[in-house]
Amino acid sequence: MKDEWTYHRTKKYDKHRMRWHFVTRYFHPDEGADEPREVYFRNDDETEYGMVRFESIKDMPYRDWDFLMNKILTNLPFRRSLLDEGTKAIWRKNWK
Repeated sequence: MKDEWTYHRTKKYDKHRMRWHFVTRYFHPDEGADEPREVYFRNDDETEYGMVRFESIKDMPYRDWDFLMNKILTNLPFRRSLLDEGTKAIWRKNWK
């Protein structure tokens, strides 16, 4: 399965004015297969890393991707549940 990475250039800030960075990993599955999607995030200080994965984009419970990113920014318990230090290596890629 092929994949594609997209860095979101829109600047996003939480209520403490900390800037957050987001990257979406798109998968290109075979015909008829479910399309998974992953959204990775980190703060500007590079002290918090996380990821949310949906096995099928049809099953995503949020109205759109911007809503999900804003929930990560504004809902601290939700964000903490998604933290994963193992995703730090993802940020070594060059998306620019």
